[in-house]
Amino acid sequence: MPALLSRRSLGVLALACLASSASPSSAAPAPSINDQPILVIGASYADGRPPFNDSLGAPFGGLAVGFGSYLGEGDALVRRGMLVVNEAQAGATTFGRNMCMADACYPVGWQGYSTQLAKALGRVTVRNPADPTQVLGYNARYVYISLANDCIHAGAAGTPQQDSSPCGQAEVDAFVDRMIDVAEDAMDVGLVPVFSRYPDYHDVDLSIMQGVTGLAWVANEAQWNMLATTFETRVADELPGAILVDAWHGMKTIGDGMHPSPKSADKAAKRIREAIEHYESCQ
Repeated sequence: MPALLSRRSLGVLALACLASSASPSSAAPAPSINDQPILVIGASYADGRPPFNDSLGAPFGGLAVGFGSYLGEGDALVRRGMLVVNEAQAGATTFGRNMCMADACYPVGWQGYSTQLAKALGRVTVRNPADPTQVLGYNARYVYISLANDCIHAGAAGTPQQDSSPCGQAEVDAFVDRMIDVAEDAMDVGLVPVFSRYPDYHDVDLSIMQGVTGLAWVANEAQWNMLATTFETRVADELPGAILVDAWHGMKTIGDGMHPSPKSADKAAKRIREAIEHYESCQ
């Protein structure tokens, strides 16, 4: 599998195309993105709403990104003509956790990516009518696995923020392990994982979010780049059946310095759709 040339050398990288044989396939064509929904899991880049529990408790009282004036990637993909099953949760990490402030955690929180994937698959599971315990397949071919909050800020650590610290290489690798595990679970049931690269550090301003929310720490430039490089390199090396998209290239943010503007979300959705179409063209 060829290594990535650089973080910005390719606008769209369909890893499966690079790894596949050039010989034509005699298999019947697979359903396209025009026929089936794309599953979406992840955090606030994919959906601006934190989850409510059965008692109507939610992190930050359920407050959405931008007070609701925000276009998450799930909705942006719908604007681009795609059918979407979106189980992403604003604020989520790859692991399930409760909301933690400076010195305490509270009994509201987020589901991890494995749980989100299980919920999304449940929406599209095709069962045998004669035996509902028998799964015949899934009415989906792709799952977009959005960027997580892991290692970006103190609120994502799963412990009181005063007891947390920025991620080192070991913690970053553990995070990427979890992302790869979810992707492999999706591939085990026949789905193609779709990832986006991280935005450039200078396209976000984490200090704005830190000032507004009182986060104990946010990733600095070196930590952000370690996170992005480790993630992108390992996805390329370890998931040759995945699609990796430079969706957030040149991203502009809303006033919080972290989340994409509606125009940037729309551009990202266009790039994601084009990457999937490119993947389908080389199958």
